[in-house]
Amino acid sequence: MAAHSHKRYLPWWLLLGAALLFAGKAQAYERIASLNLCLDQVLLHWAKPADIVSLTWLSGAEQYRSLPIPQHVQLNRARAEELLPLQPDLVLAGQYGAQRAAQRLQTLGVHVVTIPDAYSLEQLQQQLDALEQVLGPLAPLQRQKRALSGLLEQSTGGGRPTAVILSANNITYGSGMLEHQLLQRAGFENLASGQGLGRISLEEVIALRPDLLVFYGSEQHFALAYLAARHPVLQRYIDSGRTYTLPSQLSLCPVLAVVDTLQQLMDKRETLVKAQ
Repeated sequence: MAAHSHKRYLPWWLLLGAALLFAGKAQAYERIASLNLCLDQVLLHWAKPADIVSLTWLSGAEQYRSLPIPQHVQLNRARAEELLPLQPDLVLAGQYGAQRAAQRLQTLGVHVVTIPDAYSLEQLQQQLDALEQVLGPLAPLQRQKRALSGLLEQSTGGGRPTAVILSANNITYGSGMLEHQLLQRAGFENLASGQGLGRISLEEVIALRPDLLVFYGSEQHFALAYLAARHPVLQRYIDSGRTYTLPSQLSLCPVLAVVDTLQQLMDKRETLVKAQ
């Protein structure tokens, strides 16, 4: 599974306020650099390729690569001296990591904006607002904002199928986690809701008899064929279509994955309710 940050450090709203304050009214930036893996992905998906001058070296790694990196973009290892010769007019930094480089660049007069991390649907909406405030009204970003707002306004109607998330190393996701919130918003009852971020054995999952078994992780770390071989009941879940796999992008950069994930879970719930 892709690296998943389980930190729930707050106050994120203070960092958001600072980001909006320093960003001011969005202007057109033509030389944007990133010191954060998720923000790398945001730029690759939503910004004009010609406006990107540098991304972190992690975005060039196979396990994190989601889109081709334009040839002119230089990869950095979060060192200020790497970015200064590129003369960026905007550097995006995350809430955690690369703080020394961000502070050094600010001291040298480079425009640096910190985008707070997001660990809930509400915080993701705030993060989208912060990104729009800094980057301007980028069409893909605005589509994501509208789509997320629209999904959160939808009612799932009657019937709440049950679900359990099972990740690598028997990790499950309950209250206080974005993954749990997505299940709830999609109209599911999470049978591990009281566990927070905890562990649950495969045998316990089977005993709970959820309507939907949700897997979390990449194929190389969490292969369904391997799990099915461990327990025959899992094969019945797979054969009946009562499984769903959360995308690894949800742990890497949830702001990019949240809309598709929530829509797919809603569709899955509708299918299960009709089949009951």
